[in-house]
Amino acid sequence: MSKILIYRPAPSNHSKWDRPFSDAGHSTSTLHSTDEVLECLNGEIFDLLVIYLGYNGDDRAFITSCRERFPQLPIVVVDGPASRLSARAAGELGVTEYLKQSAEPETVLLHAEKALEAARIRAEHAYLVDQMLEGESDVTIVGRSLAMEHVRELIVKVSRSRSNVLLIGESGTGKELVAQAIHQSATERGAPPLIKVNCPGIPAQLFESELFGHMKGSFTGAIESRKGKFELAGQGNILLDEVSELPLDLQAKLLRVLESRRFTRVGGTDEIETQARVIAATNRDLSQMVSEGAFREDLFYRLNVFPITLPPLRNRRQDIRETALHLLCHIGSSCGLVAKGIAREAMKALESYHWPGNVRELRNILERALVLAGGGIVQLEHLPWEMQETSTDLPANEGRFNALIEAYKKKLMLESLRRHGWVKKEAARELGLTQRAFSHYVNRLSLDHHRHPAHQLTTTRAPAESAIR
Repeated sequence: MSKILIYRPAPSNHSKWDRPFSDAGHSTSTLHSTDEVLECLNGEIFDLLVIYLGYNGDDRAFITSCRERFPQLPIVVVDGPASRLSARAAGELGVTEYLKQSAEPETVLLHAEKALEAARIRAEHAYLVDQMLEGESDVTIVGRSLAMEHVRELIVKVSRSRSNVLLIGESGTGKELVAQAIHQSATERGAPPLIKVNCPGIPAQLFESELFGHMKGSFTGAIESRKGKFELAGQGNILLDEVSELPLDLQAKLLRVLESRRFTRVGGTDEIETQARVIAATNRDLSQMVSEGAFREDLFYRLNVFPITLPPLRNRRQDIRETALHLLCHIGSSCGLVAKGIAREAMKALESYHWPGNVRELRNILERALVLAGGGIVQLEHLPWEMQETSTDLPANEGRFNALIEAYKKKLMLESLRRHGWVKKEAARELGLTQRAFSHYVNRLSLDHHRHPAHQLTTTRAPAESAIR
């Protein structure tokens, strides 16, 4: 919903002019004095200013004043009978959209939303540029939802201690990212990096060697002595990713180290003390595994000193926009493409998708979309087909009558087009519309963007990013 200020010098039938905006979900305020408008803009933040002209001779001065005081505010001007302002003059004054006096309320709304969309794209582009200039790293925890604010608070608190941490969350929610954030907050510059261990990826016979190191000649292939992960971590942090996948016998060996804070290299005799803090991550319910006998209870309590639960992306939809823009910035840098933003329809599709793969899936889909777009702005047509389907669902706010009607029209027409293989003449006949009327709706509702392109017949997801667990 956008907040729109309307200036209309003479009182008129507000409902006729304001209803299209409210039906579209916008909040409007109407004033009749230029001084009131400037005072209101000084005290409140609006997304758009609509100015109706033609009732006095001071229009240019008023527009100039608005533009100089609020340079980023989109301005839509509707000409009037007494105005001498031309489209060219309006452009020179910094007007975003200029309309003739005869413009209908729906036309004004259409151009207002066009101006809002352009302003949104500019703001997103500025955000992306700022991130690139600041050199922001992928370790940033993005999201302003209460759940993510809580996660950030827990990161700050646990980074001040040496307590073991258990990260719990679905695959792709960002467990490794949180582990990296804890490590960076807790260690001094120049300290060893976060040591990462992919527990399911270590063969059982090499587990001790990987974690605790080995001496030369201790087993076939041990041609030299080597430090293990705990020794490499020093006084830093070691991440045990997917710790739930460890077999019971290996769980016992890990438990002994956590209890004694000492270990011995394979083939060695000297005990080595470890000060490393363990950060364990899992996408499974360890307490349930304990009750089933699949995970040691004593090891669970050793790891579960400071649990942090990461919410799935579908439960914090208000974070999707910021997360998508943050990821798009880094994807553009790594792919050598200039990312300028995400179109409104594409963002709506992202926000309404159920995200079974969470942030990892979002990153992979955005990378694919940016490559398809060749840089610039990601459009709806660059997203996978199933996400384009999601965007045709009915709006969440069922009180927006006109939006519901438009969504239902779109749904009916898409279904008819698909039934008839996108032969518009047949689809129009089925719906009882003339070909001219049907073509008008196809263009207005951008239905051609939903046509099944060849490159979207199969959707493959990119390999999982190691930076997002």
